[in-house]
Amino acid sequence: MKRNAIYTILVLVMSLILFTSCTYLKNYMLKDRGPGTQEDSINGEDVDNEIDITPIEEQRKPNDPIDDEKEKPDEKEEEVDEPEDEEVIISISLAGDCTIGTDETFTYTNSFPDRLKKVNGDWSYFFAGVKDIFENDDLTLVNLESTFTTATKKADKTFRFKGDPSYVNILTEGSVEMVNLSNNHIYDYLQQGFDDTIKTLEDAGILYCGEGYIAHYEAKGMKIASLGYQGWSTNIKDKVKEDIDSIRDESDLVIVSFHWGKERSNNANDVQKELGRFAIDQGADVVAGHHPHVIQGIERYKDRYIIYSLANFCFGGNRNPKDKDTFIFQNEFTFINGALEDSRGIIIPCSVSSSKNVNDYQPTVLEGDEAKRVMDRILEYSKGLEYGIISSDF
Repeated sequence: MKRNAIYTILVLVMSLILFTSCTYLKNYMLKDRGPGTQEDSINGEDVDNEIDITPIEEQRKPNDPIDDEKEKPDEKEEEVDEPEDEEVIISISLAGDCTIGTDETFTYTNSFPDRLKKVNGDWSYFFAGVKDIFENDDLTLVNLESTFTTATKKADKTFRFKGDPSYVNILTEGSVEMVNLSNNHIYDYLQQGFDDTIKTLEDAGILYCGEGYIAHYEAKGMKIASLGYQGWSTNIKDKVKEDIDSIRDESDLVIVSFHWGKERSNNANDVQKELGRFAIDQGADVVAGHHPHVIQGIERYKDRYIIYSLANFCFGGNRNPKDKDTFIFQNEFTFINGALEDSRGIIIPCSVSSSKNVNDYQPTVLEGDEAKRVMDRILEYSKGLEYGIISSDF
């Protein structure tokens, strides 16, 4: 009994010592943690402060905003270069009546063949004054108002023009890539003369349009189609529409040439105006006119140009024409990413001859007062047109 009492006392003493030691150790550890680690009081009751080890993503409440700057790793923003617009400019030079030859009934002195002989057969002589312009464009188109043939059987008419087939070298040396055939002289030597002309042009690599032919040309990836007509009446409108429709979708540019109007008249007539505007309505991008042998006005219709008469140019049909004024019309077409965005006209005043007193068959660019005089004439004739150009257009 006494022994049991002693054991009981020892157990109590040991328990007291153990409790006291644990309490001391706990207080010592809490003291070392420093501020903010003491027991908190909630609703007046002391509770132990517990460390929340829940991941940050789980601790955040569903609607808490995310601070991307602090919580997301730095990411270098990738820069994507915008593709640059692709610009293509097509420059087309248009010039008037080119009679590369003569009428055999003309006096030989100072005729076209006589001039060729005087320059020792130099093919490059005739376009030397404008070659720099034609070489630096993308396409040059003129009206070929003569034939290349040795045929002798000719049409029953007043003037019949032809040149030896070798004369085609004048065009190639002058950097002329294309000609219009639709005019009142292409059959001067009947079908034989026409066929000879076609063959001569093909052998020389010169394209031709008109009289049922469509010329196709490509420059800087742009496709150009060229049509030509004798436009004496509006009865050809259905044919014009049909032809334009047949090539419009596959062509980036469409040129239409008309041989029309009244000779030596500086004013476009009603047929010219109706046909020219009709061609633009159907999808033509520029209309080039010739036949009057003198300058007429220019219209800018629906942002497209109608040049009613380009006058004579390298013209063997007259040894000394009274009116030698002419011009080159350059049309610059701007494409952006393959779409036509702008059409700009440039007028280059010229004379059919480098000599004032005689026709030496060498078209020459005018300068200074003479250039202004010709430009003023073009603007004056344009005033009478509903859509006539004005000086600020150029």
